[in-house]
Amino acid sequence: MTTVATVVFIDISGSTALFETLGNERAARAVAGMTDAFKQVVVQAGGRVIKTLGDGVLAIFNSSALAVSAMTMLMRRHYGQWDSLPASQKFHVRVGMSTGEVVLMEGDCYGDSVNMAARLCEKAGHREVWAAASTMESGARADTVFVPMGWMDVRGKAEQQMLYQVQWIEPEAQEVVTAYDSVLPMKPEAVVQMRLRLASGGVERFFSTQEMPIFVGRSSDSEWVVLDRRVSRQHGRIDWRSGNVIYTDLSRYGTWVSFGANPATAVRRESVQLHGVGVMYFGVSPEDPTAPSTAFSVTPV
Repeated sequence: MTTVATVVFIDISGSTALFETLGNERAARAVAGMTDAFKQVVVQAGGRVIKTLGDGVLAIFNSSALAVSAMTMLMRRHYGQWDSLPASQKFHVRVGMSTGEVVLMEGDCYGDSVNMAARLCEKAGHREVWAAASTMESGARADTVFVPMGWMDVRGKAEQQMLYQVQWIEPEAQEVVTAYDSVLPMKPEAVVQMRLRLASGGVERFFSTQEMPIFVGRSSDSEWVVLDRRVSRQHGRIDWRSGNVIYTDLSRYGTWVSFGANPATAVRRESVQLHGVGVMYFGVSPEDPTAPSTAFSVTPV
């Protein structure tokens, strides 16, 4: 049977490390408990669970409005109780969604929207809900804020796609509203590819736009690791949006960014465009000579 639906992929991040620390049996129970809770949210919101994928859930909704509302509820519930969760349940969550025709067959579903939702889930960071333009355009609730992420490459797509992030955090709970207004969508043909260089302590790496997003932090699975106790495990994220290289601070104590010889500017739970050459300082202001830092440069390819 073919139908139009909004496909949702919900993914639990960090389960691999949990299996290493808790052992297979305890970790499996923890993951199963979390996926069961997510499936309940889907069903309660009027969606249909298609299947469980290890540490993830594939579901469909008859409307994008229901899907967005359900994922907003899921994220608010999960992160609203974050501080009280035991360590075994502190999984980070990310979501991808896309709307279009799907084929329902033998308890599974297939189609371009299924593939698109899976790819957006891969691109999303912790605590993020990413949506295709098809979901944003197909009648989501008027009170939903879709933040434009720009034209991006999506694996399996010949052309760049306009992507959005669903702002699920309640306005009164936001410490700082991320400054996205300066990052405007551009046509794909107008985008010039860039190369990012990061350097610190005699180590340097070059990243293409296709390799983004890049996570910066103390965690060993970050693309750029900064080993200092003042640096958060996932301190920041570097994205390619609308022809711009964008750094977003995800940390508790903030990031300071300087360009050329200009004084550093504090960035806390905000986004800033990286351009030219400069330095990022993590967790402590550059007034402290021991502040962990990384030099950067952004150049056209």
